[in-house]
Amino acid sequence: MNKVLYLILFLFCFGIMGIAQPTNDNCSSPINIPDVTNFCSKTGEFTNVAATPSGYGSATCWPNTGKDVWFRFRAFFTDVNIVIIGTNLGGTKGGTLSKPMVALYKGVCGGTISELECGADNAGRGILSIYQGGLIVGADYLIRVDGVAGFTGTFQMCINNFNPPADPKQDCISATVLCDKSPFVVQKLSGGGLDNDEAKNSCLGDNITQVSESSSVWYTWVAANDGTLTFTLRPLNPSDDIDFAVYELPNGVHQPCDNKIVLRCNATAPPCAGPTGLDTIDTDITEDLNCNSGENGYCKYIDMKQGKAYALVINNFTNTGIGFSVEWGGSGEFAGPTANFGIDPPSGLKCETDFTVIDSSSTLPPSRIVRYTWNFGKDAIPQMGNGNANQTVRYNSFGEKFVALTIVSDLGCQLTEIRRVFVEPCCEDLPTLKIVLDSMRNLSCYKANDGMIAVSGDQGSPYDEDNNGVKSFYYQFSLDGQEFSQANVFRNLSAGKHRVFVQDRKGCIDSLEVTITEPAEVTPNAGVDQEVDLGETIDLNATTVPPDFYIYDWYRGDSIECKNCQNTRALPFNDGFYSVKATNANGCSGVDSIYVRVRKNYFVYPPNVFSPNGDNINDFFDVLGSKSIASIDLMQIFDRWGNLLFEGKNLAPNNSGAGWNGRANGQPCTPGVYVYLIKARFIDGHIEAVSGDLTLMR
Repeated sequence: MNKVLYLILFLFCFGIMGIAQPTNDNCSSPINIPDVTNFCSKTGEFTNVAATPSGYGSATCWPNTGKDVWFRFRAFFTDVNIVIIGTNLGGTKGGTLSKPMVALYKGVCGGTISELECGADNAGRGILSIYQGGLIVGADYLIRVDGVAGFTGTFQMCINNFNPPADPKQDCISATVLCDKSPFVVQKLSGGGLDNDEAKNSCLGDNITQVSESSSVWYTWVAANDGTLTFTLRPLNPSDDIDFAVYELPNGVHQPCDNKIVLRCNATAPPCAGPTGLDTIDTDITEDLNCNSGENGYCKYIDMKQGKAYALVINNFTNTGIGFSVEWGGSGEFAGPTANFGIDPPSGLKCETDFTVIDSSSTLPPSRIVRYTWNFGKDAIPQMGNGNANQTVRYNSFGEKFVALTIVSDLGCQLTEIRRVFVEPCCEDLPTLKIVLDSMRNLSCYKANDGMIAVSGDQGSPYDEDNNGVKSFYYQFSLDGQEFSQANVFRNLSAGKHRVFVQDRKGCIDSLEVTITEPAEVTPNAGVDQEVDLGETIDLNATTVPPDFYIYDWYRGDSIECKNCQNTRALPFNDGFYSVKATNANGCSGVDSIYVRVRKNYFVYPPNVFSPNGDNINDFFDVLGSKSIASIDLMQIFDRWGNLLFEGKNLAPNNSGAGWNGRANGQPCTPGVYVYLIKARFIDGHIEAVSGDLTLMR
């Protein structure tokens, strides 16, 4: 007996050919993006194809929903920019989703979630960008993606979580002052400011018909030391053409810019467009409006001199309205105040215990700090603060926390410093936390791995989330020591013992062990392997354990009389397997097979004497043979001189009266020796040709 796992192979192949439902089409099972400081997925990495409705209504700016998928990230900085790239008509494609929609939420899945930002690509450009500031550092946020009018497809998602400088300005004299080289993102670019041709003395304009700024922004800074400066500008829409010019400002920052000096300029066009900036490799100082040989979008670094002022104008020549990200490099630094603070005690912090945050920021003359803003993050009391006085803070939950200080100088320069702290559990003298088993499901079939455990928490100190005045309370759960999350239902579990943990905001933990069982394996027995002569039938008999009512399905093999019978017969033509699948009322099934070997003996027995004298005994020359003969395709009789006397086609074998009756042209043939040629077809399609002498007697 041969055990053949054809059912498993069938299900595997079917799964490949079918379209799988995305794992993240529910708010409670989002894809986690662990680091969003400068995240960009692979092209087409995500999809909403075959997604099902998550149960949440449309976002405020969405015309519909129903094919939404979810993502989660933890904020490490205060601002976030999210770009969804689908078909991106006219640009670099990120996937096949032609009309993406995206929304950003805070809150608890299964409880209350609040929408923070929303976007919908109703125009069908295939790309979409949204921005949100004021995030709570250390808090988790949800991203939801769908398609307008039920559109589905693959997409690329890029996320930048960053601390922004001051709001971008569009004229040189009011340019945003930078005081350090922290990376940041500008989500939108629109218009050229009050004077949209300030860069006319650079490669950005032709000084005749084309203004130098269409969608631009200006930044300025003072060099804190002698050193090099490099940077990279990346368009949020990968196909946008981002141009720039770098100036020296002899009059200083926030002064008239009439005599600014062009140091570097890059306006190269597609296909050179893409990331652009200054680097340490290139030697050119200008790349003009074309994409000439040797141009790549980068120019040579600049050597900054301490105390001198510089400016950077960035222009989206494509004029899509979509912005860019910037990363700085080189040994030169920007002059400005420094955001800094200490924590007392520096370690051993415990939840529900006060600690002190002490400002130690410094000011580099002639600027001074005019505003201090504190963000103590999730579960902090207080959550926000102002001023440079010592701040007294406590956390009402344990775990990883973040303290952020943002300072603003009198020149509008903005800096943010963020520190990570760990708050230890505080479970003493608190109500005892309990884990409660709400429901469970054993495996439906042997090795099905579809077990389920649902739990909840009781007492202790649940987490709480305030969304627009609506409180949501929840615990965090873990299965078999995995990472804690808000998900309290665990699916697709295998048989065996599982330990489920509950944790509250104080760090208290309780657990229970749940055993998931599985039914006995459905094991059909198709019998023993067989060997049979071609033309003989075989009996197919199946038995199955454990005893139950089963539906049987015989498949593979030749000429099965009843494929849905437990016991049946078959007429094998060739060697091969006969397989049976047994399925019980729960849909559980098993497969077994036998191998049948067919002996191919092609026997044809023409007689060598016959007497067609009308006595009904041996009156016809008929072909005899085994049961495996299907037909006599051809029978020919010749006389000794080679004349054809008789020809029969498609004659029945082993059938008296189907062959030659000893006559030719209506007349009896004389006794003597004749020659025959016979072609016999067997049930497996084989044709056997035989010839020989035949004696006719009267």
